[in-house]
Amino acid sequence: MEARPQPTTDHGRDGFAQVAVDGAGGQERTFTYRVPPELDVVPGHLVWVPFGSRTVQGIVFGVVETPEVEETRDVERVAYEQPLLSARQIKVATWMSTYYRVGLFMAALQMLPPGFASRLRTWVSLDAQRAADPALTGDIGPREERALRMVREAGEVRRSTLARRLGRSGGVVIDRLVRRKLLVTRAEWEHQRGKPRYIRVLSLAVKPDEVEQAAEELDSGTGARGMERASLLRRVIDAPGTETQADLAREFGRSRVDWAKKSGLLRVDEIRVDRDPLREHQFQTTMPLDPTAAQAGAIGAIASALRITRNEPGPPRKFLLYGVTGSGKTEVYLRAAEKCMELGRSVLILVPEIALTPQTLSRFASRFPGKVALLHSGLQPGERFDQWWRIANGDYPIVLGSRSAVFAPIDDLGLVVIDEEHEWTYKQHDPAPRYHARAVAERFCAEHGAVLVMGSATPDIETFRRAQRSEINLLRLPARVGIDDETRIGNVSSSHRTAAGQAGVRIVDMRKELRAGNAGLFSRALLDGIKDSLDVGGRVILFLNRRGSAAYVQCRQCGNVRSCRRCDTSLTMHRSDMPDGIDSLVCHYCGYRVRPNAKCLSCNAEDMRPMGSGTQSVVAEVERRFPDVGVLRWDRDVARTARAHGEVLNRFLKGESRVLVGTQMVAKGLDIPEVTLVGVISADTGLAIPDFRAGERSFQVLTQVAGRVGRGPAGGSAIIQTFQPEHYAVQAAAAQDFEAFYEVEIGLRGEHADPPFTRLIRLGHSHYDSAAALKEAKRMAALLNDERVASGETGSEVIGPSPSYPFRMRGVTRWHIILKGAHPERLLDRVQLGRDWTVDVDPASVS
Repeated sequence: MEARPQPTTDHGRDGFAQVAVDGAGGQERTFTYRVPPELDVVPGHLVWVPFGSRTVQGIVFGVVETPEVEETRDVERVAYEQPLLSARQIKVATWMSTYYRVGLFMAALQMLPPGFASRLRTWVSLDAQRAADPALTGDIGPREERALRMVREAGEVRRSTLARRLGRSGGVVIDRLVRRKLLVTRAEWEHQRGKPRYIRVLSLAVKPDEVEQAAEELDSGTGARGMERASLLRRVIDAPGTETQADLAREFGRSRVDWAKKSGLLRVDEIRVDRDPLREHQFQTTMPLDPTAAQAGAIGAIASALRITRNEPGPPRKFLLYGVTGSGKTEVYLRAAEKCMELGRSVLILVPEIALTPQTLSRFASRFPGKVALLHSGLQPGERFDQWWRIANGDYPIVLGSRSAVFAPIDDLGLVVIDEEHEWTYKQHDPAPRYHARAVAERFCAEHGAVLVMGSATPDIETFRRAQRSEINLLRLPARVGIDDETRIGNVSSSHRTAAGQAGVRIVDMRKELRAGNAGLFSRALLDGIKDSLDVGGRVILFLNRRGSAAYVQCRQCGNVRSCRRCDTSLTMHRSDMPDGIDSLVCHYCGYRVRPNAKCLSCNAEDMRPMGSGTQSVVAEVERRFPDVGVLRWDRDVARTARAHGEVLNRFLKGESRVLVGTQMVAKGLDIPEVTLVGVISADTGLAIPDFRAGERSFQVLTQVAGRVGRGPAGGSAIIQTFQPEHYAVQAAAAQDFEAFYEVEIGLRGEHADPPFTRLIRLGHSHYDSAAALKEAKRMAALLNDERVASGETGSEVIGPSPSYPFRMRGVTRWHIILKGAHPERLLDRVQLGRDWTVDVDPASVS
């Protein structure tokens, strides 16, 4: 186990701490502070330091004997006694800061315990006497006048709140008023948001015999009060330290509890309670399954790498586990985790969505009871806090979680598994740092000498190319588990399956359906398929990657579409799920919500019609066509937390509903043998996105959702509805042939010099003033082009500025510039970006 640096007891000798400071913006540097003799500071410590006129938090990245500057200020205090970051974490944070163009503190912040990062809150109040003096306020501007009026009305307001209400450069306005002493500031420490939880229990203060004797004496008395006191004492004798003081006070009365404490018979103990997110779960222990030959080969290769890399830092052993859907990748993960723990090392399992956590958790917790920690943003704050510290203490050899779990404080990391490694949800978008969990995991593996296993039936194009170039070891699982077992195929003939044992997929051309007079959501083939599956007792999954009831609402007279007032996007119709509820139009970007209008706001015609479809309309259509069948909806509107995701999944697993309608959540990792039909309502949604990865993502989601069917004895099939049946992504998805898709896609990428043949950096700029936004975007593009020529970096392109999608979001106009080339970061090094610019290295999307 890697030991974090420990404080020493050698006081009296000055040292100098190199501190990454919160508030230094995007600076990839540390600041030097003198360590007073009374403080013990080592790398990894969280400290409070002066920075300008403020006191802020910082993380110590190093301690030196000689300062880099002549004048230094002192570290004020250590925020936590023990260092919170290890040497390996500091190295990874340093790499993240450089690679993703983010401040050192922001990079390291991801690795701190939940709720530990806190700030000095600043409050602003009015100096009423000076503010009433015309000589001091006569020449201030309208924004300053507005600020004074707001503070006068509020009495005292947080500086950050006031700055936000003042809008752009609000902080500058406040600083001017503070310098004039018209506003007065007051600072206070923000309470640490993450803390352990303690409960107060009653225990015996003396020997049990003495307490029993006291109870007998009370029994011998004549009053009811004495008998109640005796009952209280005997309750604690039977189970000391198990019942809380509050519970016993409610049952026996506070006066009797107070008497027992004052008499010296009972005492109050504080016990720390672990807020375990799995406390309500029950897992039945399972035994390993016999692996297939392909699984055994993959397990053996990973096990060999685990033994070789033990305690040997350097480039990690990396594997791409490429297996068709249902080929048993999870069993390989389980066996690899077992081998890793036999060597005394820890395991990290990453899943792309919180929605996937329940099933993956069940598999691992059933195989390794009591050894699995859960870490993701869907946990309650107290649960995350306790899980983080128990992981740091080495209580769990396995950590399972979504993207942010890559920063879990695992000291002796031996194996990292990234399930469904192709998923774009592993990329952080906002806020910074905009990291990719896969890249960060590779860095941690390099530091620990750990093995990295990335699994997918539809690998990321860039990952698969690395495997083809032997940068990653390629492991194949070419067929579904049990394909040769006739009992698993049941009454479905082998012609309904692919050579790899996957369910057959049928493409339905919706253009022909329209010509045949069918303008509904469901094709005739899909309706027949749903009926046949339900008739034989099967279950159905219907996929549409759009929430709501209708994609937009449009006037049939003038064509006007009801749009968000803050964003350049149409509003989506959402039907109320409550009886007699009110429908609403919702913006999926900013959350703006308004009631639908009967009249068009443009021409006043009463002809506003919902257009397009969403998951709600699919549910309504299923209920209309099959009224006696229960239907479940699974999207972000009905499942926002990990618990809600688990409840929806459990209801479907138990058979409470036989049809599941959902967005991309139903396409990822579900293993439900009873599903005999999967229907894709529209394969065209993702193909229309203006992004070079649109084809790849469409292929991946179509193949993944088709892979949810045919996993049980009854077999099954999938139906894809589309207006573009000839598209190469749709054709390859129907054949469930990743390598055929890869050959076409990699050719297109090479032809257009897109990744993996080049690298991308996306620069984003936003401003409330649309003219100012365009002016700044053009200025930066011109500057980059000038530097490109001057520096000789002609191998890089400057593309744009181009409007982002949506062009306006939350009232802010957005532009972006793409840097494209083998080394676009070199061009970025030559310019100074302002605070209004964001940097996204290796962006998941360029739209």
